[in-house]
Amino acid sequence: MDSFAHRAAGSAPDAGADLSAAARAELRWGIERVLTTHGEGERRDLARTLQRALRHLPVVMLHDRRLPGGLLAEHLAVGPGGVTVVAGWSAAELVEPLTVERLHGVFGARAELLRDGQRADRTALVAPLRERAVAIRAVIDEMAPVEAALCLDGSEAIARLRPLLVEGVVVGGPKAIAELAARDGDLHDYELAALVDLLDAALPPALRAD
Repeated sequence: MDSFAHRAAGSAPDAGADLSAAARAELRWGIERVLTTHGEGERRDLARTLQRALRHLPVVMLHDRRLPGGLLAEHLAVGPGGVTVVAGWSAAELVEPLTVERLHGVFGARAELLRDGQRADRTALVAPLRERAVAIRAVIDEMAPVEAALCLDGSEAIARLRPLLVEGVVVGGPKAIAELAARDGDLHDYELAALVDLLDAALPPALRAD
């Protein structure tokens, strides 16, 4: 699958049929439009960080999309391996290091807790992502796998953090989340394009550029 970085920079917009899904997305939702739509603040910063981390990869990103049931998906990354639902959280609000505690109860019951450096339970941060992943799966049916990720930003230590898996949600820095979004998979370019078009049509932007 070709990415936008592998195409000529001067490709004409009316040559859409010859462009990859990532290239067409660049024409439709380029980084400047994304940042305009996002407005100010940390969400804008994370959108910029993710776009830059993925700019040489065959991954299309949609931002601030309304999901069924009134939910909001901050970031959706669509790549060869499927869809990744991403939400951001400031590393400054967490005491490092982060760890995962796995509990085993009676009758085989299990649970996973995200703990910070003060042993505070931070598992509630991943619950909304699980809910959004379920909503995305309902929208796309079985077109592609769906993963969820919490992207921590704003700390060098977090940037080097080994990704953690908590209740099916990946927790890590921007680089780790970009690698997850660009994971290998079976989606061909035309399938990726169809998936992006489906998500774009089914999940309207919560915010719109003027």
